[in-house]
Amino acid sequence: MKKKIRVLVPTFILEILEKDCEFFGLTKEKLCNEIFLKFSLKFRSRYQDDMIFEEKEYLQFTLNKANQRYYTDLLKELPEANDSEIIREIFSTYSVLVPFLREIYLFREKVIFLYSSLKEYRVLKLDTHHGVIEGRVTRIYRCNENNYLKIDIEEQSYYVGQIRVIS
Repeated sequence: MKKKIRVLVPTFILEILEKDCEFFGLTKEKLCNEIFLKFSLKFRSRYQDDMIFEEKEYLQFTLNKANQRYYTDLLKELPEANDSEIIREIFSTYSVLVPFLREIYLFREKVIFLYSSLKEYRVLKLDTHHGVIEGRVTRIYRCNENNYLKIDIEEQSYYVGQIRVIS
């Protein structure tokens, strides 16, 4: 049985999640589970304490099976914190980062692979919005317009969070 998470969070967090879901082409469930998994070790920042002026709304998502065990273990490790505090802290930590840092944490394996491909001058096959392409990575950088990561392949630019590495 899946575990539903429902917690009151600053509206700012929901706005960031909505923006990133749209940008990365992920469902809210997928993004929330990735954030939970990858940011749960970094969450003792207490950023939500600084967001007292923000209106609050409910964040609701379902933990996937793999994260359910992890969630139970996390609660055991932090008996002094309640469920809502833990979830609020995790998502606050994610939300205060600039877009390219959120992207680096969410897609760490892909970013490392693309960076090593750049260094090794390896030909890659990628699935993009424009179809499947092949080529060499010539540059990985932060887009100055929106702060997400971009990659140049054979003189074409793509957002790292919007591509899928085939080989």
